[in-house]
Amino acid sequence: MPKKIVALTDYIAAGDAALLLTAKMGRPISPKYIRKLANRKKLPSVRVEQMGNRLLYHRGDIEASTIRERKG
Repeated sequence: MPKKIVALTDYIAAGDAALLLTAKMGRPISPKYIRKLANRKKLPSVRVEQMGNRLLYHRGDIEASTIRERKG
């Protein structure tokens, strides 16, 4: 079965996703937290082999997501 062709212009790396969410939320969000969300299947990701096997995240999913502040 052929692989689905993905438009890479719609996807961003974890560092760029963290910057986008930091600006949106008004508090720091780390790239490590973005990767943690993807590992927990809370944030869809796509693996791109042409870029050294990096995980990329859909820009629309990042912009639509909200992150609650921790209590405490």
